[in-house]
Amino acid sequence: MTSGRLSTSSTTPTLREVLDSHLAAAEPRILSGHEHLDAPVCWVHSSEIYEIGPLLTGGELLLTTGLGLRGLDAGTRKHYVRDLAQRGVAAVAIEVGRTFEEVPEEMVRAGSAARLPIIELRAVVPFIDVCRAVNTSIAAREVDELRVRSALVDALHDDLAAGAGVAPMLGHISERLDAPVVLVSTSGALLSAHGVDDDSAAWRVVDRAVAEAAVHSKGRPMARLIVGECADAGEIPFADSLLRAAAGPVAVGLTRTGVRGSALAARLVEDLVDGRPMRPADLRIRLAGAGLSAAGPTLVVPLAAEAPDPRMADDAVAGAQLDAVARSIVDATVYALAAVPAGRGEGTVDPVDRVASTLTARGGGLGRTTIVVGNPCRVDDLGPVADTAAALSESLRRCGRQLGLAASTAARLGVSRRVFTSRELLADEAVRALDPAVRAELRAMVEPLVTYDGRSSSDLVRTLTVHLSNGCSATRSAAALHIGRQSLYQRIERIRTLLGFDPTDPAVYASMMLALRSLTSEGHQL
Repeated sequence: MTSGRLSTSSTTPTLREVLDSHLAAAEPRILSGHEHLDAPVCWVHSSEIYEIGPLLTGGELLLTTGLGLRGLDAGTRKHYVRDLAQRGVAAVAIEVGRTFEEVPEEMVRAGSAARLPIIELRAVVPFIDVCRAVNTSIAAREVDELRVRSALVDALHDDLAAGAGVAPMLGHISERLDAPVVLVSTSGALLSAHGVDDDSAAWRVVDRAVAEAAVHSKGRPMARLIVGECADAGEIPFADSLLRAAAGPVAVGLTRTGVRGSALAARLVEDLVDGRPMRPADLRIRLAGAGLSAAGPTLVVPLAAEAPDPRMADDAVAGAQLDAVARSIVDATVYALAAVPAGRGEGTVDPVDRVASTLTARGGGLGRTTIVVGNPCRVDDLGPVADTAAALSESLRRCGRQLGLAASTAARLGVSRRVFTSRELLADEAVRALDPAVRAELRAMVEPLVTYDGRSSSDLVRTLTVHLSNGCSATRSAAALHIGRQSLYQRIERIRTLLGFDPTDPAVYASMMLALRSLTSEGHQL
């Protein structure tokens, strides 16, 4: 028997590892279930009892000489294999030369039908030595995992006790795993990362995830905790287990808000995000209690904000010079309602633009906060059938869903904007909801540019996106791309040649915009 070091990527070795490390001397031959050689082995058991099935819990590698099968007919031996498969054992290894000269064909067929690995051991090895070696290794792994997991959880609890945000928590997770760690919201926004140089590197970790765990709050998923490859591209010990253990403390770190803002305002926003029904009269009373009085003509503008730490987003919204705001942090996202007086007649400022401009005016005060401003709702003269609460609920949730789209829009336009409006993101949301066949046709329209960019790094896709987004203004497009107008004209001419038609033609303008947006919906980096 030979010994070897098993992988430490989990607490259980795979069947392949056990065969290579501890049963190589037995000259194993795989007769069935080849596709399950990477199944985990939770224990190695040796038994000659025919009715061993009820004593097994699943995941075991069963070693036997077949003594308990001596004198049984083919049908009974097939039942033996089927019963073990139903119990979920990892494999059955049968030593030949004592009971059988070779593994009976009916057992091999039964194993194939059940996709259970049947292994023929053609040389004698002491089963007790194999069981002791593998099971000791498994137990040692479990102890190692418990020790590492306990140390990580202790560190995360210390972070929570110190009032730290999720950033230092991700630092501890990354340190234990010796690999980059990224936290992404369910809406697709980058919340935090550790062990990466920039946002682009963080998204590469997401694309090449080694393991991930869902972060839940109140039974609902709110984010994904993702680990990437370690620097030496080796295996990461206990990655899945450690991420699952870390998910709980990270959820607490994300949702903990402290005493911020009005409790009445926070409860109102939370109820609207949850979609709880509310009568118009009750809504008016609760708005007033939250500081959003609807005594005069008033518009309520919903918005959602996200940042690596929810408290950063909360501070960004609270610090804006808005007349009245009710806000709350729900599942790591800040949701808010801003009251704006309803103007009438010409010269009235659009309430959405007013709120967006006020937030944008904070400039560097927004930090890494991304904000989506939704559509306004009038709340002063509600009719008997008006369901303004439902409209506000839907608008708040839409803003939350669109936070991920906002990041891809900024990348598509090549800008560092932090504030977006829900109405400008509707086209991106619509593209994601299109029939796959329609999206494929849209993709085909710009595929020549994607292919050309891939070969030459010419940036034609982004050039066309910026040009169309700027109304085909050469001056504005060149400035946004940081190139001269002559260079822009050359790129546009190259685009026309590759596509075979003029993408700035008004007849295809809308289709081209959708086609370009379909690229970012598929994760294409502009």
